[in-house]
Amino acid sequence: MNAVFPTPDTSAAERLLSPDELEAALRDIGARRYHNLHPFHRLLHDGKLNKDQVRAWALNRYYYQAMIPVKDAAVLARMTDAALRRIWRQRIVDHDGDAPGDGGIERWLKLAEGVGFSRDYVESTRGILSATKFSVEAYVHFVAERSLLEAIASSLTEMFSPTIISERVSGMLKNYDFITKDTLAYFEKRMTQAPRDADFALDYVKRHATTPGLQRQAMAALTFKCTVLWTQLDALYFAYVAPGLIPPDAWTPGIGLVAERSAAATGALRLTASDVPRLPRGVRMRFDETRNKHVLLAPERTFDLDDNAVAVLTLVDGGMTVADIANKLGETYAADPRVIEADILAMLNDLATKRVLER
Repeated sequence: MNAVFPTPDTSAAERLLSPDELEAALRDIGARRYHNLHPFHRLLHDGKLNKDQVRAWALNRYYYQAMIPVKDAAVLARMTDAALRRIWRQRIVDHDGDAPGDGGIERWLKLAEGVGFSRDYVESTRGILSATKFSVEAYVHFVAERSLLEAIASSLTEMFSPTIISERVSGMLKNYDFITKDTLAYFEKRMTQAPRDADFALDYVKRHATTPGLQRQAMAALTFKCTVLWTQLDALYFAYVAPGLIPPDAWTPGIGLVAERSAAATGALRLTASDVPRLPRGVRMRFDETRNKHVLLAPERTFDLDDNAVAVLTLVDGGMTVADIANKLGETYAADPRVIEADILAMLNDLATKRVLER
């Protein structure tokens, strides 16, 4: 069974590493293998995925989140030291909560609901990729079957999670209009929980990996956990991004979603040619010198603007109607104002849907 698990990428020979050298070797594994480097995550953070691709991520990641306390219970069952158990059991509380409606799993369900899923569908785990289930369950089996040192070392991916969380939250709030701060509430708690857990696990590994063989086991365990996380993103990438060959039993867009309300039902603004558009309080256009482009700044969100959007929003002064703006741009660019008006309405109504334009 040992041959199933990868060996760590490390140049350390048979000599015993000092605690600091061991920590450096463990951090090097994360620097090269952590899933923040995966192409799917780069697309997610940079706003390059569509809504259904984000949904596929939220749905599949739920299975990992839901199985974390199962994994931690398996670790807890291996501990004969009451002091260790008291510390480790907090991880289970973090995910399960102290009461219904509390905990990390509940917050992930809120995230899934926030992108349109019904709770029942998410909790059923129907539609989750088989590769997701296989990799998550392999992790649970790993911590139940390997040594306590290896089980704890495998959790050291927590050392690298604050970086990916900060990238994920800022990137998704900036790039997806359907994502809100409330949707991403899960990650706010993890910003403090993950470093606490990582500090404990790292200290344990540095104190108990006392031979070259044990140190290699610890590094191999962390490498394996990085592979578990990477494999889940491989599955998402090849099913939903490129080439998009979704397995027959996996989730397909439109399944398990709560019906979205129409613009009329939600009270979303629909501009007409006679309306006077204006930017709401707290929203402004400015030039970002660092990125050499114009952006629209809104509370907790930023929208990149192309040249056409800049030309239109420059004329959104609270006095000109949409028709006036179209006529002005028609004169400037020697184009048919009616054609321009249709394009302007589409752009402005999109901004109105995002709550960064009003009349």
